[in-house]
Amino acid sequence: MLREVEEVCESEKESRDLKRMLEDYKTLLYPDCKQGQKKLGTILELLQRKASNGLSDKGFEELLKLIKNLLPEGNTLPGTTYEARKVVCPLGLEAQKIHACPNDCILYRGDEYKFGCMSGMQSMSV
Repeated sequence: MLREVEEVCESEKESRDLKRMLEDYKTLLYPDCKQGQKKLGTILELLQRKASNGLSDKGFEELLKLIKNLLPEGNTLPGTTYEARKVVCPLGLEAQKIHACPNDCILYRGDEYKFGCMSGMQSMSV
């Protein structure tokens, strides 16, 4: 899939960013990593956990620093939320938070979610 995107890159910057992303995809999290954890995959997994658990940027950054200090010398884990996002989204792609009804019957964008759906309202009032 990443190879297909490489063919579509138009600008030199996009091409350079994609090459960096491919490099991160292949780079071990730390030298001699026996589990084979890669930089890009690990950062992506951590960012997914951040989003699914509603962790703030500050809290995530503290967690990143803790994990980075626990890993062996020479690890490639970024130390900040900004650096982590730049690794995962070098092409300027952004993550967007979309709210869902507690019953998973509808998705909301913006402030619409504050009103909820009828089934969500009924289940919350019981």
